[in-house]
Amino acid sequence: MPIKFDLYKNPEKEGVEVPKLHAKVITKDVITTKDLRDTINKKCTVAPADVAAVLTALSSEMFEALSNGYSVHLEGLGHFSLSLRCAPDVNPKHVSTSDISVKGIRFLPDKELSEKFKTVEFERLKDASRHSEKMELSEIMEKMDRYFTDNQFMRRQDFEKMTGFNKSKALRTLKALVNDGVLKNVGTKQMPMYIKN
Repeated sequence: MPIKFDLYKNPEKEGVEVPKLHAKVITKDVITTKDLRDTINKKCTVAPADVAAVLTALSSEMFEALSNGYSVHLEGLGHFSLSLRCAPDVNPKHVSTSDISVKGIRFLPDKELSEKFKTVEFERLKDASRHSEKMELSEIMEKMDRYFTDNQFMRRQDFEKMTGFNKSKALRTLKALVNDGVLKNVGTKQMPMYIKN
């Protein structure tokens, strides 16, 4: 079965030459532990409860190993290791544990797994849900004027609905409108509420 993808426009960065488009897999849904348990059970003689128990134990063992400074190699899958971050103003002479946190878990696939993807097929589909509308600033301003005649505050979701922008484009546009003094965030960074400035 071919991998479904679509092409998306890259955000423009001033003075930076970047490709205009990037390809992205159209994600159908999430495969859960229950789904894995059932499909693995169909492909071998292991009972579903045993598969679930092994997956739970694997998660626990990986946490223990990574926490103790080990990387984890699952044969045929790849290597897992911790990635850390430190506070931007950290002082090397007076670093404390509160200055360090886990950024994420790095995954490096095994060559065997990577090789399998060299033979896959691709099929382009139009994913309308992820493409943003194209709209000039003047049109955005008109829509906002109309919005604020009936509403006191605007959330990001309201802006998305009003413009047809996806989340990332809405966030970029709202940030620019705040920086230009058109809008003002009277909420918090985590829960912004915009008013006309």
